[in-house]
Amino acid sequence: MLGAAVGFGFAAFETAGYAFNALLTVRGLSVGAVVQTELLRSVLAPVGHGLWTAILGGLLFQGLQRGRWLSGRLVIGLLWVSFLHALWDSSHELAVVITFVLTATTRQVQLLQAGYLPPASPAQVHLFTVLSLASLGVVAVLGLLTLWGVTRSARADDARVGSLPRRYAPGYRYG
Repeated sequence: MLGAAVGFGFAAFETAGYAFNALLTVRGLSVGAVVQTELLRSVLAPVGHGLWTAILGGLLFQGLQRGRWLSGRLVIGLLWVSFLHALWDSSHELAVVITFVLTATTRQVQLLQAGYLPPASPAQVHLFTVLSLASLGVVAVLGLLTLWGVTRSARADDARVGSLPRRYAPGYRYG
């Protein structure tokens, strides 16, 4: 819970920055863009920083319960969460590349090779949107499955430690 609280705090701070950027446009202030940004972020935030730091917080406290804060699980978890974050951040670019590879016309390829950004067809825009949202969904599901695994592991540890006499439990201090 502590990890999730830290992650949601960061996400709120980050969302405020996105909202400020959305407010300032070339045509002046845009309240509509702020509302749209806030709505999108309210849907995405729970499966972003909040989830990732909940995973790391769970692994950190699991290691502490076992008697050491730095563990192989924590390092692997940090690398995994970093990968999920990188995948999340690059979902837009990945969707653009996959859409272009699957649907590019000869004319679009020629324009791109000449240094121009080719216009997208409506079908390409639709495929891009589907791929972009699907990649975010995959990252969210992977994160939720990871948190579920960490939670199960922690409950198994609690059951194991609860069945031991107190003097054998990790973290027990004599005296």
